[in-house]
Amino acid sequence: MSRLGVFPIPCEFKSEDKWFRYFNRKQALVLVICGIIDYRVIMSATTKGLLIPTLILMLLFTMTAMGIVMIRLPVDALFLSGGGITIDQLLMRMLYRLLHREIYTKNYQKEEGL
Repeated sequence: MSRLGVFPIPCEFKSEDKWFRYFNRKQALVLVICGIIDYRVIMSATTKGLLIPTLILMLLFTMTAMGIVMIRLPVDALFLSGGGITIDQLLMRMLYRLLHREIYTKNYQKEEGL
């Protein structure tokens, strides 16, 4: 009863809240990079007469890249393997675990001189 009418003061808006209504920084950066790559590839394909297949290919490339950055994994089904994170974060975790696979044992040191 004593907390009736007592509310925490909201924090200040982040720059993502102020400037990015639809995308966060990472998603906007991926979109800009994909746009630059798309433009360069389409301009080079135009000179060779392959505009339509290149447009289709670049559209699929951009949709795949943005999907990897934007789609979040469901929390209910994948809570042990990273529910709530995006697919790119999951791929980076899997790649890191694949490259840095080590078994640690307590108080184990390699003996020198053998």
